[in-house]
Amino acid sequence: MRRLLGFGVLCGLVWLTVASSVSCGGAPPVSRIEDKARLDVPISICRKALAPGDTNDAGVARTDAYWSVLLPGFRGIGFPIRPSDLDCVGERPDRGVSSGVVSPIGEDDLVLSAPDDGVQVAWLRAFRPSDGVGYGPLALVRSRPSEIDVYSIGRFSGSVHHARFELGQLGTSRIIVAHDGRCADAKVDTECESILSFFVASGGKVVAAATTPEQRLRYASGVKGVGRFQYRLTTDPPVFDGPTVRVHEKLLVRDANQEDVRKAEGDRVFTLVADGKLAPQQDSLWSQLPTFTDK
Repeated sequence: MRRLLGFGVLCGLVWLTVASSVSCGGAPPVSRIEDKARLDVPISICRKALAPGDTNDAGVARTDAYWSVLLPGFRGIGFPIRPSDLDCVGERPDRGVSSGVVSPIGEDDLVLSAPDDGVQVAWLRAFRPSDGVGYGPLALVRSRPSEIDVYSIGRFSGSVHHARFELGQLGTSRIIVAHDGRCADAKVDTECESILSFFVASGGKVVAAATTPEQRLRYASGVKGVGRFQYRLTTDPPVFDGPTVRVHEKLLVRDANQEDVRKAEGDRVFTLVADGKLAPQQDSLWSQLPTFTDK
């Protein structure tokens, strides 16, 4: 009996000091794989339990469920968001911009990205700072049959009709790619600029990490007698590759006769650095153009 007790004490000491896998009659050790899995599960900063009326017949959360979890002061579709209403972490939803026109919220004022492993980007167009432009909370969320979890929240401004979002990954960092879509609102052959924005979701916040032109169109006069030149920049979808994200740019310059006078293309590469920003390794091709003084 004494030998058995001595073995148990010794085994307990071994378990405490070297995490031995020898069984001492207690609970089995937890594997490091299980520990890592727990660390990889994001922690929600806001959560809403879904009542039966919060989902449709397919069990999908309704639009107003997203609004009410991100903006607890939400009063329902058809009512405006007040600038004094706070988001689910206690911050004003209109911080950083003029709220502009306060208008009733519609069903289409929620924009959701395609799910990536169950996680989505949600943008609430709570305010209209200017014509055709929406502004409001941008969040990383997961909708389950029983609840909606919010993991990170920030702000975004973009086209009411054409802004869209997708998710990427750089190492362990989740990246939100936001296309503001403003050139899609412009008339044909009208000068415009669309911006591609990258946000890092970290520590419960959606933080702006970098921006780069996605599409630009400008006109400028050439030398006397030559006429007007058209400058157009387009890009391919961003490509995530290890610790970098790459945006392929194409620049085209045409004269008044719509003849190509210059073509250039190349990659603009961004690297995630310690402060959570994406550092560009090259300038945009657009920076090579002369300063525009007239149209």
